[in-house]
Amino acid sequence: MGKRLLTCFVLAIFMATISCQDNGEVAETTTESSTDVNIASESGICRKCKCKDQKVDCADQGLTKFFEKSEWEALQVLKPTHVDMSDNSFINITLMAELPIKVLNLSRCGIQFIEYTSFKDLQEMVTLDLSHNKLTSAKLSPHAFEGRYSPEEYEPLSSMRQLNLAYNDLHSLHQDMFEHLPELEELDLSGNPLTTIDQVTLVAISSLPMLKILRLRSCQLTEIPEKFLHTPRYLERLDISDNKLTAVPQELEETKNLLFLNLNQNPIVEITANSEDYPAFPNLRKLKELHMCNMPALRQVGAGALAGLESLESLHMSYNPKLAVIDPKALARPDDIGETYDWPLIKELYLQSNNLSVIDSRLLARWDLLTAVDVSNNPLLCDCSTQWMVDNLVPTIESLNVNASEKLVCQEPIEMRGYTMKHLHDIHRNMRCLDKYGNRPERDGAILLGLLIGVLLAVPVMLALVLMWRNGYFAWIGLRGPRDVSRAFYKRAPDDDNYI
Repeated sequence: MGKRLLTCFVLAIFMATISCQDNGEVAETTTESSTDVNIASESGICRKCKCKDQKVDCADQGLTKFFEKSEWEALQVLKPTHVDMSDNSFINITLMAELPIKVLNLSRCGIQFIEYTSFKDLQEMVTLDLSHNKLTSAKLSPHAFEGRYSPEEYEPLSSMRQLNLAYNDLHSLHQDMFEHLPELEELDLSGNPLTTIDQVTLVAISSLPMLKILRLRSCQLTEIPEKFLHTPRYLERLDISDNKLTAVPQELEETKNLLFLNLNQNPIVEITANSEDYPAFPNLRKLKELHMCNMPALRQVGAGALAGLESLESLHMSYNPKLAVIDPKALARPDDIGETYDWPLIKELYLQSNNLSVIDSRLLARWDLLTAVDVSNNPLLCDCSTQWMVDNLVPTIESLNVNASEKLVCQEPIEMRGYTMKHLHDIHRNMRCLDKYGNRPERDGAILLGLLIGVLLAVPVMLALVLMWRNGYFAWIGLRGPRDVSRAFYKRAPDDDNYI
C-alpha cells in the first residue's frame, strides 16, 4: 500500500512539472506573438494608417507613393483581410507582399499604371476596387492581374470575384484582359467612355463564363451588339442605365438567367409590340425586377410591351415626365390562340411622378397581392374610369402605408381638382362619367349662364334703342325715326279749287 502511494506521489510531481513547462511555453509563444503584433502596429504602414482588427485604413491620408513590398511584408503578423487605400495621390501600383487580404480598395487615387503581377501574392483577394482613377486602354494590361508564375504558365487569381473599374478612361478593353480572373462574378465598367462595344471588348467580357453582375452605366452606349451576352450564361444582374439606347435591346434575349435589369435614363420614346423602331421586351422568362425611371422621352408603353416578362415581380417606372399612356395589356401575355391572357404576379409597383391621367384596373391581374405600391404625383382624372382606384386601390395603399393615398390628387375635371382619392373614399363619393365625345358639362354650364345673362341684358338695351330711334334721337347720324319718314311722304294739297 505504501509503495502505491509513493508511486502516485512521484507521478503527480512529474505531471505537474510537465504542465508548468507547457504553460510556460504557451505563455512565451503568446507573449512573442503579441510583441510581434505590437511591433508591426508601431512601424511602417501602421504609423501612417490605422491598423485594427485585421483592417488597415489608409483612406485619405495624403499618401503620394504606394508602399514598397518590404513595408507590406511588415504587416504579415497582423494578417490584414481588409485594406483601404482610397482617396490618396499615387500614380503607380507596385508589387505587394503575400498577405491574406480579401478586400483591397484603391479607388480615387489618380492611378495611371499597374505593374505586372502586382497582386500575384494576394491569393485570397476577393474584391478589388480600382474605380475613379485614370486608367486608360493603353496602360491597363492583362498582365496586371497575373497570378504566381509556374513552369508552364501564370496561375490565375482564382479567389477574385469582384472587380471595379468604373469611372476610369477606358475606351475599350484588351481581349485578354480577364484571362487570369476565370472565376470573376461581378464586373463594373460604369462611367467609362466606351461609346461602342467593339470586337475586342466583346471578346474580353465574353471570356467571363461565371459573370453574374455586369454594370455598364453611363458608358455612352448607343446599342448592345449581337452575341455580346451569349457567353455569360449565369448573368443575373445587368445595369445599362444612363446610356443612349433608343430602343429596348433585343440582344437581351441571350440572358436566359437574368433576374434584374436597369434601363433608367435612356432616351427610349416608346415600347410597342410588333414595332421595328420601338420593339417590346424579348422573352426574359426569369426576370423579376425591371427599372425604367427618369426617361425624359418615354411617352407610351403599348399592349404586350412587357408580355415577355412572365416572372416579373417588381416594376419601377417612375419620374418619366412624358409617360401618359400605359396600355391595360402592357403586361398581358396572350396564349397561342390569343383569346386568353396571363399576367405576371406583380408584388411591387412604382408609377409615381409620371404624366398618367388614368391607371387601368386591368394593368394587373391581382392588385391585392401588392406588398408595395406608389402611383402618386400623377395628373389623375377623377371620373367613373378611376372609381376603382377610390374604391379598391386606396384601401390597398392605406393597408401598406397609412395616409399614403393622400398623394393621389385629382387634376381633372375642374370641379374635382385638388380632391384626394383618400377623401373621396372616406366620403363614399361616386364619380360621374365624362361625355364620351369629350364634351365638358361643367364648362357648358358656365357658357349657358353667360348666354342667359347676355340675353337678359340685351332685351332692355334693345327696347331702349328702339324707343330712342322712334323719337328721332339718331337723326343726327342719318337714321330718321318713323315720324320723319311719314312727313317725307306726306304733301299738302294746293289751295286752287280748279286743281285736278
